[in-house]
Amino acid sequence: MARLLLWGGAAVVAAALAIFYGPPSYVWLLSEAILDRRYTLPRSLVIADSTPAGIARGARLAQLAGCTGCHGRALTGNLLRDPISIRASNLSALTRKYSDEDFDRAIRRGLRPDASSLWVMPSQAYLYMRDVDIAAILGFLRSLTPTGKATPAPEMDMAAREKIARAKLIAAADLSQTQMPAVDLGPHYSGGRYLAMFACGGCHGTELTGSQDGLAPDLKVIRRYTRQKFFNLMRRGWSANGRRLRTMAPLARDRFHILMDWEIDPLYAYLMARAKVPEVDQISRAGR
Repeated sequence: MARLLLWGGAAVVAAALAIFYGPPSYVWLLSEAILDRRYTLPRSLVIADSTPAGIARGARLAQLAGCTGCHGRALTGNLLRDPISIRASNLSALTRKYSDEDFDRAIRRGLRPDASSLWVMPSQAYLYMRDVDIAAILGFLRSLTPTGKATPAPEMDMAAREKIARAKLIAAADLSQTQMPAVDLGPHYSGGRYLAMFACGGCHGTELTGSQDGLAPDLKVIRRYTRQKFFNLMRRGWSANGRRLRTMAPLARDRFHILMDWEIDPLYAYLMARAKVPEVDQISRAGR
């Protein structure tokens, strides 16, 4: 509550200053207040699984979850252009300074060790990942040879600050606190539901209802896909009518093509079952 009051007070001050100094000052001051927020750091007891099997599984999970897509194939950092210009961290270098607890909080909570939030980090998609899977990813990260320097905290330009001030770009820590899990349809669909949340949740939200900007649809669209067409979607990025999807095709090439039939089938079964559940019932089931 105190943190909300403090943030609210900063917003009031920023609004007052905007009257005297104009919109650019308002944008900078409000975004600065948001960027300076500090959060409560939750405890984590996850320990890296550094067994050969754990490392191998962690490498695969990191690819499925999109770690290599943002941070580069060697996880040494990468410049992103969307939704803002920002450099994804050099994860290999961070292994020298981050504890397992630090990594877990960054992955699932979107938090840095100093209690500030990460940005453009899809922590909401990983919030519901099991400890054993996070441990495997940490084991994989620990197996990397540290290369280069750690990436400094980003300095937001005015374009990014305007998105932050207008709530068009939300802190990863805030997203991880507000995302609900996908509708629970029972143990028969648990495997597909779990995969959908962490593999699809970054774009479509963990509830799988789509993005606010409308670019990522509610995954009820899967009802248009036969099983074979869904396989083509996941492995080639093709739409139900055989058209190459501009966003999905690179994801299929870089991430989802590694999925086995026995993984895609439960995912398809869950998404098809979810598409048949009335929206009101989905809300009640997700909260149980």
